[in-house]
Amino acid sequence: MRLPRLAQRIHWKLMLPYALLTVFFAVLGTYLVTRLVTGSLEERFTNQLAESSRVASDAVVRRERTHLEMVRGVAYTVGVPEALAAHDAATLQGLVEPLAANAKTERVEVLDRNGARVLGLGLNDPATLTYTPLTEADDRASWSLVADVLSGRSDGTGDKWAQLAWTGQGPALYTAGPIRDLDGNVAGVVLVGSLLQSFLPAVKLEALADVTFYDAAGTPLASTFYFGAEEQASLAVAREAGMAGGILRERKSLFGRDYELVYGDLRLRNEVVGQYSVALPSKYISSAGSSAQLRMSVLFAAITAAVLGLGWLIARRLTGPLLRLVGAARAFSDGDLSARSGLRRGDEIGELAESFDRMAERLQRQHLATVGALASAIDARDPYTAGHSIRVGHLSSDIGRTLGLGRAELQHLLVGGYLHDIGKIGVRDSVLLKSGQLTPQEREIIEQHPRIGLEILAPAELPEAVLAIVGGHHERLNGTGYPLALRDDELSAFPRIAAVADIYDALTTDRPYRKAMEVGEALHLLRREADAGLLDPGVVSAMRHLAREWEDRRRSDPVLLGHWIDLGIREAA
Repeated sequence: MRLPRLAQRIHWKLMLPYALLTVFFAVLGTYLVTRLVTGSLEERFTNQLAESSRVASDAVVRRERTHLEMVRGVAYTVGVPEALAAHDAATLQGLVEPLAANAKTERVEVLDRNGARVLGLGLNDPATLTYTPLTEADDRASWSLVADVLSGRSDGTGDKWAQLAWTGQGPALYTAGPIRDLDGNVAGVVLVGSLLQSFLPAVKLEALADVTFYDAAGTPLASTFYFGAEEQASLAVAREAGMAGGILRERKSLFGRDYELVYGDLRLRNEVVGQYSVALPSKYISSAGSSAQLRMSVLFAAITAAVLGLGWLIARRLTGPLLRLVGAARAFSDGDLSARSGLRRGDEIGELAESFDRMAERLQRQHLATVGALASAIDARDPYTAGHSIRVGHLSSDIGRTLGLGRAELQHLLVGGYLHDIGKIGVRDSVLLKSGQLTPQEREIIEQHPRIGLEILAPAELPEAVLAIVGGHHERLNGTGYPLALRDDELSAFPRIAAVADIYDALTTDRPYRKAMEVGEALHLLRREADAGLLDPGVVSAMRHLAREWEDRRRSDPVLLGHWIDLGIREAA
């Protein structure tokens, strides 16, 4: 399994329970908060409906009281009974109009003892408080409150009466009281009225709700809704359905909007004369609930994202070192004995990583020491080649470092150099140690040592780079090498580097058939072979670059001098 996928699996194993728990509480919290907000809004809405109903009812009572004050004011004004008896409209207007203007009364009428209108004034301009005569031809004598006054009727609330009455300009709220002569007899009637269609907007402003008045039969009289025929019919149907079911509150769709309506009795002088309703649009509850739900969802989503993000960072902080340790362990198990975690932490993961690094360091030393001892044992067969394999390993590693290869590649070059001639174990001494010129058959035997080396190392499961060095260090880029005559594109960097290191060490050490070459002469020969297409020019250039440093090291390092028994801890990892 690749490390990124492993990291994702570990992250989700750590995160999933917390993610699910966070999402659960986010959903639950959103639901509960929304319910609380909606419930609070419902409660406030109910309270608002109740308050609007109370305000509407109180407004009617206050208006009736205002009417009563005006009725008393006119009835007790000196000169009014006399002017009424004389049917002197001009005198009556002079006495009544200032009182009406002072109280901002909308309508005031004075009737004689037969119910005939002697004076009728209507407020024409509220801004200037100017009045004009009423020209309505309505028969006021037919109104019940007029008949009650003219008959001298009284009850527990007195001799003043109130009524919802129809006028030429629409339904109105009227209050009536007697005008008495000096003998205390009823000389006439004073009527004070307010048109409902002008009265209701003031009620709506106080109640903060739409208000509708109905007569005793349930017919809508006036409303703060647009009051066309269609609206009147809708209000009548709504009121009929609500009152028939004994419902004082209901939700209705009116004029394309949802409303909550509360119905109440319309009382005048403690008598029910009709009904009224107050209506509030219920949309704001659902919209406020939706808005609250959206805000809570966004808030909890942000909190959830923050929690998950923080959890992911914590998971990465935990899994990052673990994955680094896993990566180092896998690289080590794949043959990179130089792999280390490099973790230095003060927790359990740091202790585990440090233990792994110590174990890897020890195994690498043991491995290199074993391989080095084996290589030295091979070289010991010939005193002229003592230390050759060790030097080729180190020189190959130095060339690789000059070329910028990584730590794992340098490790492979070191081990490959150690083992490059292991196949010579399979070559008999009479051929391997022959001091004279080899016969073609003997040369063919010698040239098989890379193949023999691969066969020997096959069970060891060494990295491909090491085996490439063992099998290919005598191959040449132009295909003239052995044992497989591989060419340029068939040779990786590892056998190319080992070939240069092998040739250079062979040229600069004594052999039975010649003395060691000078460094400059050996480098010149390597350059000539590179120019001829046998060796890699880049590798040869790197060899030229580090030749002086290498020679200084070879003269001072006992391992490189051929004292192979004392390998020490001198690995160039």
